[in-house]
Amino acid sequence: MINRIILTIILGSLSGILGGAFGLGGSFIMLPGLILLGITPDFQTAVGTTLLSLLPPVSLLAVIQYYKRKQVDIPVGIILFITYFIFAYYGTFINEMYSEKTLKFCTGIVFLFISIFFLWESKKN
Repeated sequence: MINRIILTIILGSLSGILGGAFGLGGSFIMLPGLILLGITPDFQTAVGTTLLSLLPPVSLLAVIQYYKRKQVDIPVGIILFITYFIFAYYGTFINEMYSEKTLKFCTGIVFLFISIFFLWESKKN
């Protein structure tokens, strides 16, 4: 249990920093992280939990649907929300430090790794 909490805090922090630095929505990092680290039991719960952690009014109806299907891990979503919220602020300082070219390159690398991860996961199952 404590291991799951620590992994969730690390994932939320990393997602926040990358989100603040590159303007990525936290879901791009959180979703594969929840699956890769085994924090959630399946893809659907990872999606529902990610939506909860980034809960603007836009995704409220989606969260309600996932919640009805018992595919939202509320404690994990709350921890991700808090850590993402805090660390996104610190990520903005990274954005200031680098050129636009470097930031675009790094964003592309992040997307490439995430794409490879999902392609690999889809073939594995």
